[in-house]
Amino acid sequence: MQLVGSDYSGAAWPAFSRDGASLYFQIRTAPPGTWSGRTDVMQGHKQIRRLDLETGRVDEITSGIMVQQGQTSSGGAIAPEPSPDGRWLAFARRIPDGTISHQGLRFGPRTALWLRDLETGDERVLMDPIEVDMAEGMKVSRDLPGYSWSEDSQSIVISAGGKIRRVDLDGAVTTIPFTARVQRTISEMAGRPQMALGETFNVKFPRWTASSPDGSRLAFQAVGRVWVMDLPEGTPRRLTPESFAPFEMAPSWSPDGRSIAFTSWADAEQGHVWRIPADGGEPQQLTTRAGEYVHTVWSPDGGDIVITRGAGATSHGRTVASNQYYEFVRVPAEGGEPALITKVARPYGGGRPLMPRRPISQASFGPDGRLFYPEAVGPADDEPAGTEIASIRLDGSDRRVHFTLPDADEAAVSPDGAWLAFQEGDNVYRMPFPYSGTGSNTVRIDKRNGQLPVTQVSLEGGIHPRWRDANTLEFVSGPRFYTHRVDTGATDETAIDLELPRHIARGSVAFTGARIITVEDDQVIEGGDIVVRDGRLACIGDCATEGVDHVIDAAGTTIMPGLIDMHAHHHRDHEGVIPQRNWESAIYMAYGITTTLDNSQWSSNVFPTAELVEAGAMIGPRTYSTGDPVYSGDGARQNEITSYEVADQNVARLMSWGAVSIKEYMQPRRDQRQWVTEAARLRGMRVTAEGGDIEYNMGMIMDGHTGWEHPMGYMPLYRDVAKFFGQADAVYSPTFMVGGSGAWNEEYFFQTYEVWKDEKMRRWLPWRMLIPSTRRRMLRPETDYSFPLLARGLGDIIEEGGWGAIGSHGQLHGLGSHYEVWMAAAGTDEMTGIEIGTIHGAHFLGLEHETGSLAEGKLADFIVLNSNPLDDIRNTTDIRLVVKDGIVYDADTLDEVWPNPKPFGDHYWVDEDALRSDDRSTDYWDRSRGSAPGEASSRGRRGDDPDPRN
Repeated sequence: MQLVGSDYSGAAWPAFSRDGASLYFQIRTAPPGTWSGRTDVMQGHKQIRRLDLETGRVDEITSGIMVQQGQTSSGGAIAPEPSPDGRWLAFARRIPDGTISHQGLRFGPRTALWLRDLETGDERVLMDPIEVDMAEGMKVSRDLPGYSWSEDSQSIVISAGGKIRRVDLDGAVTTIPFTARVQRTISEMAGRPQMALGETFNVKFPRWTASSPDGSRLAFQAVGRVWVMDLPEGTPRRLTPESFAPFEMAPSWSPDGRSIAFTSWADAEQGHVWRIPADGGEPQQLTTRAGEYVHTVWSPDGGDIVITRGAGATSHGRTVASNQYYEFVRVPAEGGEPALITKVARPYGGGRPLMPRRPISQASFGPDGRLFYPEAVGPADDEPAGTEIASIRLDGSDRRVHFTLPDADEAAVSPDGAWLAFQEGDNVYRMPFPYSGTGSNTVRIDKRNGQLPVTQVSLEGGIHPRWRDANTLEFVSGPRFYTHRVDTGATDETAIDLELPRHIARGSVAFTGARIITVEDDQVIEGGDIVVRDGRLACIGDCATEGVDHVIDAAGTTIMPGLIDMHAHHHRDHEGVIPQRNWESAIYMAYGITTTLDNSQWSSNVFPTAELVEAGAMIGPRTYSTGDPVYSGDGARQNEITSYEVADQNVARLMSWGAVSIKEYMQPRRDQRQWVTEAARLRGMRVTAEGGDIEYNMGMIMDGHTGWEHPMGYMPLYRDVAKFFGQADAVYSPTFMVGGSGAWNEEYFFQTYEVWKDEKMRRWLPWRMLIPSTRRRMLRPETDYSFPLLARGLGDIIEEGGWGAIGSHGQLHGLGSHYEVWMAAAGTDEMTGIEIGTIHGAHFLGLEHETGSLAEGKLADFIVLNSNPLDDIRNTTDIRLVVKDGIVYDADTLDEVWPNPKPFGDHYWVDEDALRSDDRSTDYWDRSRGSAPGEASSRGRRGDDPDPRN
């Protein structure tokens, strides 16, 4: 029975009066859209209400919210508990200037237990302090540990300081002794070490597969290039000549099988549509104007090519993902000006419209020469979000919506109009296509129990569905190409075996005379040497340098392993159109993060990026990912986990695509979490998870999860919890930057200095990614930030045998990873902070035998610092050189220093106009003496005086 409706946001902590007449509860009164880190209980963002169970009347027991023109806050109140005799109401409220300390670390405002006399209204503090409340945090089941009145209403039993206490109404506090011996049997942890990295790698995420009309050859895209192979067992070969510089995408065959069309991308120069003989040769540029061209499909007569084109977001400093719409255009197969067919919506992304994890719409031809396409749209006119299956004439007229699918990402109609293939939840389905119509109303068809029969074609993954002919459906999943025949229901699988060399340094380089923080048993070598040979560490300590190809004098520097960010969301912005010089990846390298894990990302962004880095086609950290998490329920990239078999299918799909770990995301039932973990364990994969409250996290670790992410809002963390996680060998990745028990900790750094003026950050981030979030800052007492106590809890887990990791969450690319190390050190020490940022992350990845510390035989991933982080942990950003796979880069510019010196290239994302910091007087234009606009702009950058002659 619902007692309190949605009118009372965040209704929680229900407490009945003993006579059954009333229900006390707390509510959230923060302004709509206020995230946990901006909630302020003292401003009145949580209050207490009382429901009269007979009349339904709700009274305000506490009220008052601070607004800019009214200082009317009640101070906030949570956790109401009425006394059995009805005289008193206990509740929690903060002491504004009070702090609480634990192991020498302070946090505030601290929480006290207050008492209100319900007869007189008198309030007073009954017990100060109690446990820290979590009213501003997240990942908690309730804002305080529960407490209870005695039957005689003369005392309260409550926890404080990790012990059980009794407080009498006169304020006297006694401790109730309690100990318990707990022994738990837990499941085997999922995951085993990854294989050592070799000198080559196999492509696992080819895209845009398309077979020739006769089915004898296959074209696909991988590592930025179009490849062609003979079916079924041919060796892929690059289609374009080595001299063709732009990245290549979206190949499609001409109806006669003699030509292949594709699109290109060249960063600031954008891209074009090309045509090339199917046997190779020189590409012919078909478009006359550069643009954001993505997909290609030939008309049945071979006279035109239809392409999806972006609205031009990259022309004004944004990324492809920022396009507000796309267009279908057609270009003559012999070349010419693109002609507009129609506009289509950008893929609906819910609450994050500019970070869609969905493919850009692609068209296909069906009956009557019509163009058919999916259009993922948001909710409108009381209709839920969904994917419209639409068609249109080539002249842009007569648009029809045939029906909608709840979550389809891709769809293609068979040439005869009999069938529709669609991709949802990263699997392919087919169904009869009602081309003649479904009546006056648009029908919504679900893949489960829909109004038309839906056949699931793939179980372990399928993307890019297309029709070779009316009977043959094809798609790809990882390095496997599939053809499905409608008449027989048979599906054939063909391996795509593309092995490429890893981009590693050839030759030898030495660094001499440096302090070396090895992260091997706290070892620090003073005045030591490092020799790198063919991308691996050949010697550390006292090393001979005779015969070494190149020697770098590192005297006065400190060398430490490259950082490993295990929660790095830095593949959000390109919607599958990945640039050659990718600032999202480059900034991590510039800040010495040589390995990252993006543990919740659209597979079509992150896995192709990882392969581009491995092949040396892009500069960035060694990139790993979970791909999309295993979410609860059906959706665009998710499937309801209804059985162990379904869990295993999802794990198998992600593993085949390149995932090294599974992200289990808040599956609501324990058996579902167990299914996912067991499937991963049997396949040798790790399982990380979106963390929850303490009980939830304990349950996951008991069931074999490798670790979890995001802070446990409860703090301080006491010995019993730390011992459990430590002895379980669990990995806790707090992501200090976000979440916690109060303000998000990233804001601590924003308030301490002018981050937005950092020249290195301005060089490596588009200004919109840096300045709006950091320039206008909130000033809080330093003790409002929770990271020291969160780090102390992590340190206690580590001391008991557990592990940690840094995770910047994509909040402030590059620099955020160092903030994580600094925050870890704030609750432990400098060496532990460095270890958490290096070898602990390697352990979480299953790669501690390959990276994370400096030892002979390991990958040559390290950073050369101008100053010593053991003296001041913030020296981790004082970077001179970054070394990855033995390749030496200048940390400021990412110019390659060795073995093949060359510049990084154009920072096309830097907008010098937007970064002006001069002052201009109101008579600026009078003083500029009529200069041309471009000339005046150039002069204006020099300072206040636009005319140097004055």
